[in-house]
Order: sequence, then structure tokens, then C-alpha cells
Amino acid sequence: MDGKKMTNEENYHFDVAGYLIIPSVLTINELKACNQALDRAGTIDGKLECTVASCSPLLALRDHPVLVYYLEQICGEGFRLDQLPHLIGPETDQTKPFLSEGSEWQDWSRAYRQHSGVRFCQGMLALWALEDVSENNGGLVVVPASHNSSVDAPQELMHGIDGMGLVVQPVLQAGDLLLCASSVMRGIRAQRGKGPQRLLEFGYISADVRASTEAEITDSESTMPEWTTELTPVQRAVLHTPNRSYPPPIVHSDGKTTWLAEEPGIFHPSIYTPDPDSGINKKEFFHWDLCGHLVLREVMDTAWLESANEAIESNTERIGTGGSAAGDSKPLAGTGVGRSSMGAPWKLPAPYGEPFQRMIAHPGLIQRLNWIMGSGFECMQCSAFLSGKG
Repeated sequence: MDGKKMTNEENYHFDVAGYLIIPSVLTINELKACNQALDRAGTIDGKLECTVASCSPLLALRDHPVLVYYLEQICGEGFRLDQLPHLIGPETDQTKPFLSEGSEWQDWSRAYRQHSGVRFCQGMLALWALEDVSENNGGLVVVPASHNSSVDAPQELMHGIDGMGLVVQPVLQAGDLLLCASSVMRGIRAQRGKGPQRLLEFGYISADVRASTEAEITDSESTMPEWTTELTPVQRAVLHTPNRSYPPPIVHSDGKTTWLAEEPGIFHPSIYTPDPDSGINKKEFFHWDLCGHLVLREVMDTAWLESANEAIESNTERIGTGGSAAGDSKPLAGTGVGRSSMGAPWKLPAPYGEPFQRMIAHPGLIQRLNWIMGSGFECMQCSAFLSGKG
């Protein structure tokens, strides 16, 4: 890509959302060759079963120059393939959650971080759209920003019971490339559109990340030295093993003895224990951590709404109009309209100030402010942002 760098917009979008769509990467001829190769190839659980010759158009996507350009900037030099080509489809194991990954803070082997302009992305998925994926077609869905979440996702979200307005289905055109941090929460919805939905997935890891069992391992690397047969199960579990499965075995210790857990998994002791009596709604807590905002529905009843609107309509002389909503932004210059507002409506003469004074310490608001800010907060201003009809 001639030494060019990702744009500020691309860097920002990937850092905030955890994924990025690169449009129109493949040509019409490349798409045709890839789809013909898929028609010839068989699949077992989504994995391609084909010879190198018959799948050469698909395998060529692994090292596509556009993909390599982004991988070098996101994962760093020395990245490598960790997951062979995989045609994604519905999960056949109904016991598994609808969404996976997320909460990467519990597993630093998959963590994503961005500090002072330096990116730390240990794994990335490259998904090639070989057919169009229209809005509401089903298929791949993601939870934007979940790669940066530090809160466990609610079970209702994980199991698809309540999307909480957070689940997004990327809209793709044939030939697009979707890059997704491996720690982003994602899942597969039932397909609703017509025709095949072909998303071919490759998995990559940065240079210093341990390879998964799907990675190609040579015979010399896949066998352990003979002396390791004399080790205890705990010692073998801790010793580096090139083809160790994931999740890895859990080794417990009380400081005097060590033992293996019955099942593998992720174990990360913490001094912090969630307080079941905190009064914090788990869904709201997750939403706040993920998005930085909350919308509390139906807080104001009909009478309260009517009195607030009547107060504004009866005091239109107090409404001021500012400059363009674009402000000093050059990219937005000439767009938007002047913003109208009313300052300090809680100071309006009785009875007009009362509906705004009720907002100062509403129980629903105070309950959230206590866990968002902690005690000692103060309400310092009140403004009504208004927009005329049209």
C-alpha cells in the first residue's frame, strides 16, 4: 500500500468499535473465482476440505496485500495465521451462549489496549464477504466496543434473550473485508435473507501470542521431549506445550500444594467481589461501561411532560438561538442549524419552574448517580435544548 498509514478515521473507528469494514477490496473476477472454489470445496463444521489447487483463490485471500497492510498496523509486524479458512454459519451446539468473547480483561492472552497512540491488539479476525449481507439478513452480529469492556456481560445478552439495543449486524457488500478484534463479542443469528451468505473467516495473532491448536504445527514442534513423561500432571500442565488445547488447564494452589481443576477454563483470582446488595442493575452497569450513557425510559409521566412543555411554550421570550451546530468544525462547516436553548428553566416564575425543579433529585436519577459518581455530586446547571418544527 505504498507505505501509507491508516487514516485517523479508520484508527478511531477500530479503536472505539472493535471492527472496521474495508469496502470493495475484491474485484469481480476475484469474487467469481472464490465462489467457484467454494462450490467445488466441501466443508466439515464450516472448515474447508479441499486441495491447495482447488482452493487457491481462497487461500490467496490469506496474504491479500490490503489485508496485510491493515494487519501490520493493527497487530504489528510478525503477525501470523492462527485459524485456517472457516465458512461461518449457525452454531450447532445449542448449549453454547449466543454471543462469545468480550470481557477480555479476564484473559490477558487476548487483550486489546490503546494507550498514547500505541495499539496492543493480540488477535484479529479477517472476514471476507463473498456475497452481499443486507440489513436484517441475519448471520454475523457483534457488540461494538465490547473489546474495551471491563464488565461481565449480562447473561440475557450473552444468550440472546435481550439484545439491550447493543447488538449490531454489519452490512456488507460482496468484496468487502471486515476486520474484527478477536476479543469483540460476536455471534451468529439465523439467516433471514435469500440465497447463500458467504463470510469466509481467517484468524490472525500478533508475533508474541501463543498459537491455538488450529495453527499449523510441524512434527518436530508437536511432540514433547521424552523426559517430560516423568513429570507430574500439574508440571506437564504448566510446561510449555506447542499444541495445548484452549481453554487451557487450570492449576490451583493454596500456597502449599497444587492441583488441577476438573475442567479447563479461565481462572483469574481477584480481591474484588460483586456486591449482590449494591442496588446496581447489571444490565445498566454493563451498558454504562460499554457506551458511556444510559437512557431511562418513562421516567416522566404524562402530567409532568405536559407541565414542562407548557412552561417552555409560555416563556418563549427566554429562548435564545446560538450559531451553527457545526461550531468551528471545518468538516461540518455549512451543515446543521443554530441550536435554540433556554437557560436555567428551573428559575422560571411559579408554576413554570416546578417541573424542572423536580428533575434535580428524582429518585431514579439519584439511584444511578450514586453508583456512577459516588456521593457528593452537585447539580450546577439546567438547560433546555429546543428545536423548532421542521
